[in-house]
Formats: sequence, structure tokens, C-alpha cells
Amino acid sequence: MYHPSFQNMKSLFLKTTLCTALLGGFVTVVLAQKTDETQGFSRFAPPTIKIDGKNFEWKDIDFSVNKRTGLSYVICNDDKNLYLVIKSTDVENNTKIMAGGITFSVNPDGKKKEKESISLTYPFVDQVRSSSSGAVVVSSSPMRKGLKDPMRDSIRVAGQKKKLERAKEIKINGFKNTSETLISIYNEYGIKTFANIEKDNSFFYELAIPLEALGVSVAAPTELAYNVKVNGLQMPGLDNREIVVGPPGGGSAIVDVAVGSQALTSSTDFWGKYTLAKH
Repeated sequence: MYHPSFQNMKSLFLKTTLCTALLGGFVTVVLAQKTDETQGFSRFAPPTIKIDGKNFEWKDIDFSVNKRTGLSYVICNDDKNLYLVIKSTDVENNTKIMAGGITFSVNPDGKKKEKESISLTYPFVDQVRSSSSGAVVVSSSPMRKGLKDPMRDSIRVAGQKKKLERAKEIKINGFKNTSETLISIYNEYGIKTFANIEKDNSFFYELAIPLEALGVSVAAPTELAYNVKVNGLQMPGLDNREIVVGPPGGGSAIVDVAVGSQALTSSTDFWGKYTLAKH
């Protein structure tokens, strides 16, 4: 009677050990995937950083890849600024970015609450003003829909470049040192941002926010909560039509909006936590 019981106990022990190992491995994989989606560490910014939308300082730095937004990004700081660097390699995702901009929100208290956060949106698109000037046009041209993918991508990229050339404003909210909600990219608040379409057609974006404007300091670093959101095109009644982003007659970024498709019009975002790095 003893030996069968012992064998049963041994079998149960092995099964329990195996399940524990498998569960542990599963948790490890999940955590690894979660870490990959958001940057889980502090990073001091390169000493030669320049906000010009060019990928010079970041070529040897690993970007965190967030699949939900289609963005690769780095968040870092030096003694004076908090930096956000973003790269998007998908042409359609870049069209979505150009249609509604990227909003970066920071909550100095570490709370994942947008309403209590300081936020910036760039490239900023004023839909009312854009519609009246022809910068955003809703169309259903059959000739446009007949274009091959490479040609459509080429037109999209041309439109994105022209759009960035005209992106001279930043939408802001929650800053204590100003009540303005729309400022120039050449502003007196030390906020710097610039984006560029690179040779491989990727969208590359750099942003700097003074730590003083956020009310934080490397001398007493605390955990910040941040949110990165790709806003998408927010216009009612799109349904099964075509969106042309760009001026009539100029380079235009085209995308079809199929019935039920929310790829272009729905925002995507993610939250993360960041503690200021000390040099």
C-alpha cells in the first residue's frame, strides 16, 4: 500500500512542478512582451541631442515597439528637458498621424489620468480651418481608387512631406506658465518639436519639454505617468469614402475608409511610467 501511494505522490509532485514551471515561463513571456510594449527604464539623453526631426543621435539606441499604436519610441531626459522620440515605418499609419497628430500627455503626479495631465499635440491639424482651405478633403474619386499600391504610397508620402512643411503650430493644454492653447513651434516656452519623413518613408519625430514647465527636477526625481496617442482623423460621416490629406492639386496622402473600418478614424494610445534619470 505504501509504494502506490508514494508513486502517486511522486506523480503529483512532478505534475505540480511542471505546471509551476510552465506557468512561470508563461508569466515571464507575458512580462517580457509587456516590457517590450513600453519602455521600462530611465535613460539619460545623448549629449549631442538636437530637435530637428533627423535620426542622427538615435541610430545606436534600441527603441521600444508599441504594436497598438504602430510606433517605436524612446523617452529620456537630461538636466533640463524631457524628450520623446518617435518613429513610424508604416505609410498608412503615417497618414493617420498626419490626419490627427500625436498627443503626448505627462502627469507629474504619476497618475494615468489624461484630464489631470499636461499635453502637447503635433503635428496639429485644425479640422475646420483645414477643411475650408482644402488641406483635408473627403472624396470618392474612382480614378484615385484605381491607383496601384506603390503609386498610392508615393502620393501619400508626398502629401505627408508637404503637410509637415506647413505644420508650424503645437496644441498644448495644462501648462501652468501659459494659458495659450496653440503656440508656434518657435515659441518662448522652451518647447521644441520637429518631425521629418526620412528617405525610407518613415515618420521621425522629436520633442523636448522643459522639466521646469512640468514642475519636476532631476534633483528630486519622481515617477511620471505618460500617454502617447495617435489621434486619427476625427470627422463624422466618413463611411465608405476616400480621404485625401493635402492641398488640391498638390501632393496628397490618400486612404480609403471602408465600411466599418476604424483604422484611420479611431485613436490608439498607451500609458507608461518614467522616472527621471540622473547623469
